[in-house]
Amino acid sequence: MGRYDVIEVESVDHQQRQLDGHTVLVTGGTGAAIGSGVCTAVHEAGARLVVNGLSQNEVQATVSRYPGSVGVVADVSKPDEVERMFAEASRLAGPLTGLVNNAGVGLVRPMTEVTEVQFDHVVGIDYRGVWLTSRAFARDVVARGGTGAIVNVSSVHAAQAVGPYGVYASAKAAVEGLTRGFAVDLGPSGVRCNAIAPGYVPTDPTLRRPGMRVPDAEWLALHTGSEQALPRVIEPIDCGWAVAFLLSDHSRCITGQVLTVDAGLTARLYNADTSERLAARRGTAHGEASS
Repeated sequence: MGRYDVIEVESVDHQQRQLDGHTVLVTGGTGAAIGSGVCTAVHEAGARLVVNGLSQNEVQATVSRYPGSVGVVADVSKPDEVERMFAEASRLAGPLTGLVNNAGVGLVRPMTEVTEVQFDHVVGIDYRGVWLTSRAFARDVVARGGTGAIVNVSSVHAAQAVGPYGVYASAKAAVEGLTRGFAVDLGPSGVRCNAIAPGYVPTDPTLRRPGMRVPDAEWLALHTGSEQALPRVIEPIDCGWAVAFLLSDHSRCITGQVLTVDAGLTARLYNADTSERLAARRGTAHGEASS
């Protein structure tokens, strides 16, 4: 090929919605935070939505908000339920082209005080569940000779530690390793695998259920104004838009990557208060040196 030869490339139709013609399963889609944003974005992007959750009532309530969607109740930490979930999803909605591993649980407890039961519960859902569902999805897509995309929901905790979230953070770090592993193994088959790593995302106030933790307004204002580079609250839909992009053909050459959705939280070395004190100190030192 000469230096100035023209090559033809397959184009993406930017007039269509990102996910027209796609069918996407979202685990933990009944959630009131990231799960709700993912379901909304995927549905609005044109995909047929398959919602997974642990409760039939919550699944039905979520499905009712997205016309044309279907729901499947299953525990992603249990292999037999995962296999049944994929069989039921395919029966109800047809072949899946996308999987979003959003189901997860947290744990706020010092590493030395975590029990074996607590450890197994977090790792069983946050890590093993991601592996089980990704494996089932990949096997189905490859067997059909199709293509597909997986998006895992990680966290900023995966890369930067804060006590006492150690077990949760380590499970999310494992998810990011899993993301790269699936990306490499499945690439030749036309299946991509990426992840998003959100910062703090409050629950959607319109979807909060009794017993859900409500973020402290004072803490949230301090966090967004001092810890993040962008002083705005990260909403569930912000994560949803990132997921929809990674599921779509607009990201067809992106795999094995983690897209951080944190309003610049992890870009900062110091928070705003510390940065201002350091700037003032440098200014004083500079003035003294100049006088």
